[in-house]
Amino acid sequence: MAPMRADSRGSVVWTVARKELREALRDRQTALTTLVLPLCMYPLLFWVMVQGALVVQGYRESQEVVVGFAGAAPEGALEALGGGPVGAEPEARPDASAGVDPVRLEPLAGTAQEADLRAALEDAGLGLDAALGFGAEGILLLFDGASPHGELAERRVRDRLEDLRVRVRAEALEAAGHDPRVLDRLELETVDLGDAADKGALALATILPLLLATWCFLGAFFPAIDLSAGERERSTLETTRLLPVPRRWVLEGKVLAVASLAILATLANLVAIALSAEGLLRQIDPGGRLLVAFPTVALLAAAPMVALFALFCAALLTAFAGLARNFREAQASLGPLQLVFVLPAMAAILPGVELTPLLALVPVLGVTLAVKSLILGQVLLLEYALTIVGLLVYAAAALSFSVRMMSREGFATASDTIGFGRALRMFRSSRAISR
Repeated sequence: MAPMRADSRGSVVWTVARKELREALRDRQTALTTLVLPLCMYPLLFWVMVQGALVVQGYRESQEVVVGFAGAAPEGALEALGGGPVGAEPEARPDASAGVDPVRLEPLAGTAQEADLRAALEDAGLGLDAALGFGAEGILLLFDGASPHGELAERRVRDRLEDLRVRVRAEALEAAGHDPRVLDRLELETVDLGDAADKGALALATILPLLLATWCFLGAFFPAIDLSAGERERSTLETTRLLPVPRRWVLEGKVLAVASLAILATLANLVAIALSAEGLLRQIDPGGRLLVAFPTVALLAAAPMVALFALFCAALLTAFAGLARNFREAQASLGPLQLVFVLPAMAAILPGVELTPLLALVPVLGVTLAVKSLILGQVLLLEYALTIVGLLVYAAAALSFSVRMMSREGFATASDTIGFGRALRMFRSSRAISR
């Protein structure tokens, strides 16, 4: 057979990558997890989240809490709490018709001391959610913060008594001949000078870089396993040894195919987010305090970084997945590897963590910080250049490691799981597959 020309390497790598891509996308499971699932999952997930939040909020507002009280209540206190006449039927209470945040008051036998209130609250037969003691020096409220109803009772009692306190102070000032409006000088008025678009960009910069890193990793996860451990399980790995081209080129094509699938998965997730984010934003921010615009320019600028990061993920996952003897074992062994990618990406969203020349060279963290800075519109040319250089180095090193590992003779012929020590010896050995 005539020797291959040196300039045909790119053609061979691209041909192998296209072949693997076609076969992967023909597989229903791969196509479903890479393209179909993201486009359907996020709109449905956001809709379920919003509807679930509305249901939970409505349920909390309709739940009645029972508050026991002891001592001489100040004038109007019981009415302010929404209890109406003590002992009245539920339909006779003023808050029963609205059905929002209802409070039922029950008189307690005893004093307003903490010991008596605690005993009453702990008495299971009374069914109290909170105990309220009216004394000469103030009001004491006991509740169980570990109980959902206890937390509801505390919030409702505190808010309604605060409204009563403000009203009583104003009435006392007016009775003493003072203008109640003098209290207005102590009221705090806040003015938010932040632009709605800037706040929307900040919200995107907080979560989108983490999502991009996660999507790249998960997009490469299953294809990497299928093209390494999956082929070993199906006994098709040996067929690549029969191709009349250098094995390194074939393996580079496989890694390129995995990286391409990771990029496709990331794009599909991004499109799904863009389609569903507007409806979700209207639900969680009806006042329009946030204005979220799709960061097209920032994402186009970040595209080379994301592509290199996808190649880095694909190369590492393909090499490590190939150590397992079958698909299931590779899936279980690569699960903990997610932390290596997700934890640095999560660190990028912490307040005060900004892109610096040093952090730009840190794997995973550098690219997430760079995407964050691009979304915020920051011009950091040196840091962006260092991020790209670092990604080039890491992607090349990961690709070299992956190809060197998979080209070992022991890797291709192994019939069982390859342990870490054995993999290290194989990596150091010079016994590669011929050609």
